[in-house]
Amino acid sequence: MSQLSFEEAVARLGAYQSRGWRLGLDRMQEFLHRLGLDDKLGAPGGPQYFHVAGTNGKGSVCAYLQSMLHEQGFVVGATYSPFVYDVRERVQLGRDLIPKKDFARLTDVLLVVGETLEDTDFGGPTEFEMKTALGFLFWAEKKADWVALEVGLGGRLDATNVVDPACSVIASIGLDHTAILGDTLALIAREKAGIIKPGRPVIVGEMHSDARKVIEQVAQENNSPVWLYGRDVRWEHGTVHTPSNQYRELTPGIKGVMQGHNLAIAIAAMEAANAIKDKSKLATGAGKASLPGRFQIIHYLGRTLVLDGAHNPQAAEHLVETLCSEGYDRPLQLITGRIEGHEVKPFFDALEPVIARAYVAKIDFHRAMDPGEVIEKAGHALRSAVAFQSSREALEACIQETNEGDTILVTGSFYLVGEIGNLISPGVERR
Repeated sequence: MSQLSFEEAVARLGAYQSRGWRLGLDRMQEFLHRLGLDDKLGAPGGPQYFHVAGTNGKGSVCAYLQSMLHEQGFVVGATYSPFVYDVRERVQLGRDLIPKKDFARLTDVLLVVGETLEDTDFGGPTEFEMKTALGFLFWAEKKADWVALEVGLGGRLDATNVVDPACSVIASIGLDHTAILGDTLALIAREKAGIIKPGRPVIVGEMHSDARKVIEQVAQENNSPVWLYGRDVRWEHGTVHTPSNQYRELTPGIKGVMQGHNLAIAIAAMEAANAIKDKSKLATGAGKASLPGRFQIIHYLGRTLVLDGAHNPQAAEHLVETLCSEGYDRPLQLITGRIEGHEVKPFFDALEPVIARAYVAKIDFHRAMDPGEVIEKAGHALRSAVAFQSSREALEACIQETNEGDTILVTGSFYLVGEIGNLISPGVERR
């Protein structure tokens, strides 16, 4: 019986947030060794991993993998980073979030083992390392067949990069986290290509040639077969084409102009990893795939809220395309906020064509940007904007100043989307 309640476990893990983000694998490897997980990270007989990186799209790819594997009868785990509404989104089995009692029980184990690292040269684990290890423990305990594992940041030095995957996926490369990963597409691609393992296939999504060439070079150095979107993998009118198969009558369960692309590379990854045992189940799995905060529509007090976690220029461009394709092409009211580490002006420049007025909130997160600074850096793109010191204040003002039937766009950060979503629909579940 756990000595912690679920709420206490969440608070204890949340206290590790002050340690920030640490890129490097030595401590994570030692942590997992002390947890007894050495043979549960892709070795035969344990869970097999799809390791998914990318500037954008990696969460959607994981959602399609999770859903299609589940429909085929596999025991499947999945993780998403960051979570949007519920911390348990970080660790899932089937289509369910980890039960609260298991979250608390395994957190007890993590805290005890993590404490043994505190006075060593490794130092104590970070919040991200703790939550990632929680997933590895849970999936091993539940004897998962497959796990869709989303990279947290970059790839090469990310705490998830301790697995030997059945297949790696790099969904996209764009300019984001440039202070950490590099300020060119080639440099960022080099970091994300660090998830490629010797002899393991890698599926590469649509991207600029500067990034693609780097990934192909790393794959060649590792003798890893490469399937490129547009050459080996294609999405055309509900059909996915791979080097040896066609998968027809598919409809992505997640809205967005890139979702056919994301579904295609997910199916390609499953084929490359020999994870398709019942082709007839893929269409159902694709259609049932879902993910919070990705063009999520919620009706609230007569308004239509579109919640999307776009936070970099590439994602903003795709969001605008999706808004127009879904009929939301007139100027919208925007609730937004930003986290340090993401560019401001290029993001809002991409959104400008669909924005009438902006309500800029300070997100309740330790790396939140001041809303006044966001407005100043955005410049002309947010020429009609008001700053608020909380998401609640921004939402209340936006509701007061709009009419029933209006559409409100909530975007700029997954943390913001989570705050607004929990305000308008408390306790919302992932599915």
